[in-house]
Amino acid sequence: MKRIIAMIRPVMRDDLIAALHQIEDFPGASMCEIKGIRRGVHQCVKDRRELLTVDFPTFIRIEIICTDAMAPTLAETIRSTVRTGKPGDGKIFVSPVESCLSISDGKTGEGTL
Repeated sequence: MKRIIAMIRPVMRDDLIAALHQIEDFPGASMCEIKGIRRGVHQCVKDRRELLTVDFPTFIRIEIICTDAMAPTLAETIRSTVRTGKPGDGKIFVSPVESCLSISDGKTGEGTL
């Protein structure tokens, strides 16, 4: 099994949800709104008397647990759907999942998906 975590622009959320629902056997996803700090965006304040206000950009974090075979399809769907070509489009991380256990019925492994 694989875990896909994607952080995308909020305006791309609905387009991505629609694209994911077009995939056969889509296992579902969880998402939340997050705030982050991008590198190279903030400037240091030289005069300590100045009030430092930092704007933290908002992103949508999407997490999907899927089979090994489905991970490339899901990752490519995410990339192609949310890509604008501009900085700040987001990131996609794919990592292995060692095990999974369903709380309600005790199923384990890919049977929980």
